[in-house]
Parts: sequence; C-alpha cells; structure tokens
Amino acid sequence: MVRNILIGLGVVVALGIGGAFLTPQVAHVERSTVVAASPDEVFAIVNDLSRFNEWSPWAKLDPATKYSMDGAPAGVGAKMSWTSNNPNVGNGAQEIVESTEFSHVKMKLNFDDSEGFATYTLAATEGGTKVTWSFDTDLGMNPIARYFGLTLDGMIGKDYEAGLAGLKVLVEKGAQAATAEALATPGNGATPPDIPMSAAADPTKGPEVVSVSAKPVILTRGTAKAADNAAISAALGAANQKLLNYGMAHDLPIGGASLAITISHSVDGDWVFDAAMPLAEKPAKEIAEADGVKVGETYAGRAVKLTHKGPYNTMAETYARIRAYTKEKGLTEKTIAWEEYVGDPSETEDAELLTNVYVAVE
Repeated sequence: MVRNILIGLGVVVALGIGGAFLTPQVAHVERSTVVAASPDEVFAIVNDLSRFNEWSPWAKLDPATKYSMDGAPAGVGAKMSWTSNNPNVGNGAQEIVESTEFSHVKMKLNFDDSEGFATYTLAATEGGTKVTWSFDTDLGMNPIARYFGLTLDGMIGKDYEAGLAGLKVLVEKGAQAATAEALATPGNGATPPDIPMSAAADPTKGPEVVSVSAKPVILTRGTAKAADNAAISAALGAANQKLLNYGMAHDLPIGGASLAITISHSVDGDWVFDAAMPLAEKPAKEIAEADGVKVGETYAGRAVKLTHKGPYNTMAETYARIRAYTKEKGLTEKTIAWEEYVGDPSETEDAELLTNVYVAVE
C-alpha cells in the first residue's frame, strides 16, 4: 500500500518536473502605448535614469526608498540602484547597456538574486510615437522558476501599463508646454520671420538637370506617414517651428525656402527626413546643437529637378517621373533626394501646393 502511494507520488513529481520543461525558458512581458510627441521627446525621458521616478509605477510604493546614481544620468553606463524594506520594491539596480538615439534603450536589471532586461522601443506612428516597454528574463533549468514564469505577465503587466500611462502624461505635458512657450515667446521676443519662398518653381516644365551649390542650413530630424498628407504637414510644421526658434535664438537669418531631405522610407510606410532651412550666410562661429537642431550644409553637385503641384502625399508620382527621366538619359542616381517647399500649407490649398523635387545624380 505504502509502496504504491510512494510510486504514485513519484510519478506525480516526475510529471510536474517534466511539465515544467515544456514551458518557455525565457519569460516575456510587453505593453505598448502611443504618446502624442516625437520619438526624440520620448527618448529624452526613457534614456535618462534621473527622470525614471517621475513616471515609474513603483516610485510611490515606498517613499522611504533610498536611491543612488553611478556614472552619467543618461545613455550607456548610466546606473540607478535602490534599497527598500517594502517587499514590493526590494533591492536592485538597473543599468543602461544599449542606447540608440530616438529608437531603442535596453537596461540590465538586478532584483535581489534575479536578473533580467527591460527594453524600450520607440517608433513613429500616426498620432505620435508608439512606445513598447518589454521585460525578458532567462529562467534557466529550474522547474519552479519555469512555472513562476507563467505568472509573470499577470504579476507585472499592470505595473507596466501604469508606468506607460505615467510616461505618456509626463512626455505629452512637456511637449505641450514647449509648444506653448515657443508660440508665446518665440526666440528673443521678435516676431517670427516669414520663411522665404523660392521663385524658381514651374510645374509646367519637365525634368531638367541642374547644378546646385552647398548652402549652410539648420536642420532637425522628423518622421511622418508617407501616405498621410495631414501627418506630413503637421510633422513639417513642428520641425520648422523648432528651426525658427533655434534660428532666432542664435540670430541666424533664414535665406531660402524650407527643405526636407529624405533619409529613408520604411516598410511600414514611415518617411524619415531632415527638415532644413537655408541660412542667409554661414555662421561666423560654431553653434552647439540644441533640442535636436544643428547647423549643417546641403549637397553640392548635379541633380534632376522637377516641380510637383499638389498634396505632399502624391509626391511619389513626381519621383516616378524623375526616375523615368534618369533612365531615359542614362543618368546614375545617388542616394540623395530633397524637397523645397515653395507654397505655405497653412495658406495654400493642397491642390495648389508647389514643391521643387531634387534627386542627385552622378
């Protein structure tokens, strides 16, 4: 009888241990939200550990928690440690081990005797930036840990949702405040200058080869859905406002129509660009980058030019005409293309907008 019971218990234990190894070795928890702000504005917060407790879901659990910082507060090498008598907070540390500007931050986490990695992934999307916060930990070959991993999502998933909600409020509040301040006090208080518009725009002309010279510009990175005309206008408008603020803050006179230099087109339909404004003259001294805006220089050399008339999201037709022209003429295209905005979208109907499109060629 006893022998049979022991055999039965042995079978149950064996089945329990065997079942554990059918569960995932790596436990994964993930939550996402959309923040109405640019990727650089979100990145500035999640890449800075000194600001973690401004939105952390655990910061309020124990006000007596003691924190310490090692290294710089932001970027790879930044490290925050904490100690708490509250079992829901405990003792631990997090250190930034990977940081890719405006898109990715990865942290190594240590909680008492356990270890894992938290990752923030940022991607431009309609309405702002999609922020994905994930956690991964290797449970190894411990059967108890394997079963524990199945409960992890239920244990911390709500914390991640609360944290993302806090991050969303914090970033959006900052973005709104920055916009309001820029509109209320532009630069040194002077009226923002009108952006000069190029007169050399003729939509009745076909493609032509032109020679362009390098020009000093101020520029900043932006993203928008290539098929969404409203999103493109909004992204360009926000970027141009940043450029104007920077120009006025450093007394840099604008000397031409605003530009958008194509950086890439993603498979998800995102257009990544550098918004730029030509300067009337090259700055006499070096000016530091601020708020994602810096001084640069445009391409110099040959390019095919064609004036596009109509909404920004129909620009693909014009690029197709340029490609057909370069193929017909035996021209080799370079991986450099930009657009010069002749019309002001706030004052011009979409159908009447004029845009000079340039594609660099050998």
